[in-house]
Amino acid sequence: MSAQSSGTSKYSADLALAQELADAADVITTSRYRALDLVITTKPDATPVTDADKAVESALRELITKVRPGDKIIGEEFGNDGSNAKASGRHWVIDPIDGTKNFMRAVPVWATLIALVENGEVVVGVISAPALNRRWYAAKGSGAYVHSLPGTENNSLRK
Repeated sequence: MSAQSSGTSKYSADLALAQELADAADVITTSRYRALDLVITTKPDATPVTDADKAVESALRELITKVRPGDKIIGEEFGNDGSNAKASGRHWVIDPIDGTKNFMRAVPVWATLIALVENGEVVVGVISAPALNRRWYAAKGSGAYVHSLPGTENNSLRK
């Protein structure tokens, strides 16, 4: 479901990476969505977390670390990775499944959220909602887009 904007910017490669991360997340989430053996536990703050949440965040952390080893990672399930991103001033923010309760109940309104923050400013963002066949994405200087079913045209939300 990966899609690229037609515009180029300083962040085009980062947007491409964020799209790849979303693709990887979609493979995991769609395979666990409506699974009868979905494992659900409760976090210390009394909110639910599924094995899919943890699997997505682990996979995305591994991919980011491999491709952007100098970037820091902050995720909902595993927190701060403990690295120091001062050299690059960049960190990725991941919510593997925003809407975990909906995901658990087979309500299709949930998404994976991925952002890249550079020097305190969000410069790349992807929201991937595979159960709705939608993905929203943007990069600073490239506009904002929504992508529907595979093979359909990208629609510019803002340039």
